[in-house]
Amino acid sequence: MMLCWRLEAGGLAPEPAGPEAALWIDLVNPGREELARLSALIGAEPPTREEQEEIELSSRLYVENGVAVMTALLPAYTQTEKAEIGPVSFMLTPQRLVTVRHHDPRPFETYPKRAGKAALPCSSAATALIGLIEEIIDRLADITELAGRRIETLSLKTFEAEKAANGDLRGALKEIGRLDGRVAQLRDSLVTMERLLGFLAPVLDHQKAGKDAKTILKSQLRDVRTISEQAGYLMQKTAFLLDATLGLISVEQNGIIKIFSVVAVVFLPPTLVASIYGMNFEWMPELGWRWGYPAALGLMALSAAAPLIYFKRKGWF
Repeated sequence: MMLCWRLEAGGLAPEPAGPEAALWIDLVNPGREELARLSALIGAEPPTREEQEEIELSSRLYVENGVAVMTALLPAYTQTEKAEIGPVSFMLTPQRLVTVRHHDPRPFETYPKRAGKAALPCSSAATALIGLIEEIIDRLADITELAGRRIETLSLKTFEAEKAANGDLRGALKEIGRLDGRVAQLRDSLVTMERLLGFLAPVLDHQKAGKDAKTILKSQLRDVRTISEQAGYLMQKTAFLLDATLGLISVEQNGIIKIFSVVAVVFLPPTLVASIYGMNFEWMPELGWRWGYPAALGLMALSAAAPLIYFKRKGWF
């Protein structure tokens, strides 16, 4: 699918005439025909999905026939809050901006509606790209903030006394794993965005972008680094939370084992007494004693109570 946008009153509006007159061309799951048409229009080959997914820096950031091609990983979230991350390529020419993607990050939906309100007026392909990047950074900041709140909430629930004693720690482990995966995706996305911004700076110089564009680009780079530091802190926090939860599970298991150990010790002396008087020897004086049976029961009760009293005084249960 090819979405085309034209410049209108400082903002972006759908371009029905076709890609030739569009300022921004957004390709979503493009086919061969659309890629060939775009290649003929801008004079450079759009990256294929396989090329977008390569991790080499030279495959993600390069210039071809005067067209800057930059690829970054961007997260998207489905209706079920399932995280999805995929590559998005930005192709910048002096006349137009082209994006190639195979999933639906939210900034691509929200940016056209807000382009006229951006800090830098949307007046060219370069400023359109800077505005889109600003929207992406804002979205990454929102996701990082949301992940931080969820980690904090999970941390409070995990360390509550009642929760720790009776809560679903296995469920907490699953939630920690899910949040850690989300933060790891954020880190990957932020690293690629930082590299993209570093590569974009000389491209803007070559295209003689204004001073305001360069200033905003530097501000965006600082923002990305700040969010990346926050994401790194969240990864440390999830690692600590994972270790703490595993520790709580171990404490809970040790408590259960302690109960079984105490029960085993308590019943061991009565079992010994019962075993002695269960032996079938011919000469056992107690067997002929009138009070032998009550005495044996009393001895078993006393031998069971003695360890309980001892453990209680030691504070073992």
